[in-house]
Amino acid sequence: MSIVLLSKTDLLAVVGSIFLSCLMVTIARADSGSSRPNVVYILSDDVGWGDLSVHGGGVPTPNIDRLFSQSVEMTQFMGWCVCSPTRAMLLTGRHPIRVGTGPEVGGELALEETTIAEGFQANGYRTGVFGKWHNGDDPDTPEFSLAFYEAFKSLPNKKLNGGFGVNAHGFDEAWVYYGGGADYFNRRTVQGRGPVSWWHNREFRGQDEGYTDDLVTQHAINFIRDNKDRPFFCYIPFHIAHAPLQAKENDLAAINSDEAAKLPAASEKTTDAGKHIHAAMLHSMDKNVAAIRTELEKLKLSDNTILVFTSDNGAMEAGSSLPLRGHKHTIYDGGVRLPTAIHWPKGGLVGGRKWNGLCGAFDMFPTLMAMTNSKMPETRPLDGKNVWPALRDAQPSPVESYYFIWRDEDAIRTDRWKLHRFFDRYELYDMITDEAESTNVADAHSDVVQSLTKKMDAWADSLGAAISHRPSPAKYHAEAKPEGEVLAVTVTITDIAKPKDRLAINVANWNEPQYATDWVEFDIAFSSDQSRRYPYYSTLEGNNSKPFGPLFKPGTAVDQFDRDQSTGPGIADGKSVWEHRIIGLSSTAPGPLGKHGVVFTGGTPGTFTIYLDNLRIRHTDGSTTPLWTNGKDTRAGKITPNDLFTDLQIRTINVAEVGQE
Repeated sequence: MSIVLLSKTDLLAVVGSIFLSCLMVTIARADSGSSRPNVVYILSDDVGWGDLSVHGGGVPTPNIDRLFSQSVEMTQFMGWCVCSPTRAMLLTGRHPIRVGTGPEVGGELALEETTIAEGFQANGYRTGVFGKWHNGDDPDTPEFSLAFYEAFKSLPNKKLNGGFGVNAHGFDEAWVYYGGGADYFNRRTVQGRGPVSWWHNREFRGQDEGYTDDLVTQHAINFIRDNKDRPFFCYIPFHIAHAPLQAKENDLAAINSDEAAKLPAASEKTTDAGKHIHAAMLHSMDKNVAAIRTELEKLKLSDNTILVFTSDNGAMEAGSSLPLRGHKHTIYDGGVRLPTAIHWPKGGLVGGRKWNGLCGAFDMFPTLMAMTNSKMPETRPLDGKNVWPALRDAQPSPVESYYFIWRDEDAIRTDRWKLHRFFDRYELYDMITDEAESTNVADAHSDVVQSLTKKMDAWADSLGAAISHRPSPAKYHAEAKPEGEVLAVTVTITDIAKPKDRLAINVANWNEPQYATDWVEFDIAFSSDQSRRYPYYSTLEGNNSKPFGPLFKPGTAVDQFDRDQSTGPGIADGKSVWEHRIIGLSSTAPGPLGKHGVVFTGGTPGTFTIYLDNLRIRHTDGSTTPLWTNGKDTRAGKITPNDLFTDLQIRTINVAEVGQE
């Protein structure tokens, strides 16, 4: 054994090094506990790219502009083109089709989904939500049930389908309303119908008064104050600037005539008065953002709080998504690319920098977990990626693509390209040189179209999406198998019925949830004495349209033979009497499709019969829900007689009689 003798100087150095190491360990332990960053996530509603003055909007938003100038702007941040899907993407880190909350609004978020709030809870955070939920319905409590049935006493058959409530998804504290488009003042109803939706946790608060976003802001600030000594996750989904257009008098007065003159010209859907109200609402939101930031600064929390400001989709008619193409209800970038800033001084997210990496709402769950050094909880497979290292170091994003489905199209967005696919065409845009999506370069880049189409198909297959404007996969194809009783619907189309005239006939009802992964399928035949093409739609009806109208609109319903159902195709195999068809329902999901039937259109006079059997919904797990299999399932609605369509008969016959009439 050898012995090393240290001088006094060396000994002091060793002791000092040990002391410094112990001190650093102590600091690190303290930092991992009491100094963990807070998270405040502000989600505005229907605020488009061009609504903010930082992007050239005509309404001054100085406080939001200040936030952008002090933060890192995420310039390629994606959401959805309507409310519910974007919110579900944030909450779960998963694609909204996978979660059952898209592509349209609605859907009750399943308890099996692990949320970002549950993730923060598991890591010792206090969690709160303040504002518009829109990922489920009001809970069925005795107080709310009483208010519900009183509000709908003129509709005795209307039933309350209660939701789980936000607290079931990991939120300790909640002041929320559940629907969409509620009155901003003390009623908080939707178009004056139904009960007030305003809750403190599971306590129904129908009596509370005040402008919604002011209440939201005050309750969020109270939550921040109450939890200033512990880490917290504060989710603030504002109601502004969603319809209805309603503003307070002081905010209307604050938007003077000079500022109002800078607003875009009014359209048929939005009057000048509407533009003025919308501007006042943006002004109100800007003040509330300032109030939240002021509270964080006053409590000395600002430096170690991750503050995100974003939106759920593009602008409504009264707003602006310029210079981007499109708006809410489109999947051009004006509908899905969101104005987003992230501020965290302690993490280096300051200085008005821009980060151009592709990312979006479903990346925020894993990203915020990483930023707060939190352990990611067990979840269903995520679509989102942790972009924190790339954001922190100003490097390219790990996100390869975002995929959207909307009514008559689907689209894929990469860091450079945006490909839109319709029933009858493709549109390709170079987003680096053409962010306004103004020049379709699909013909010049057929190789890119082919490559991105494969990626789109891979996304759709992964999601199990029942795309309405594309043929169903071969695994769903089947032969027609009518048997026993079949439905026969006969009508005489008179010579005064024009092609624009139509008769919709309800034959079956179904009020259960329907998702973007569901298909409708049926066996169909036609009267034998008519030509192969028919002067009526061989289609079904859905009540998602207002007024009650065809589910199969042009370009939104394609069968397995790649035929648009709105053209009324006949039997593909001219030798067969019956044909089995299957059509995707993504264009109408989620939500109930309460009415199913057939539509006759004018233009060719005569008496026509359509036969149906085995009408059902096919689910992604292979199971089916029958809608019509025999006479007992017939739900013929009341049809008002008219001179255009006469001699209507709805009956059942034996399958052997088909083709003999």
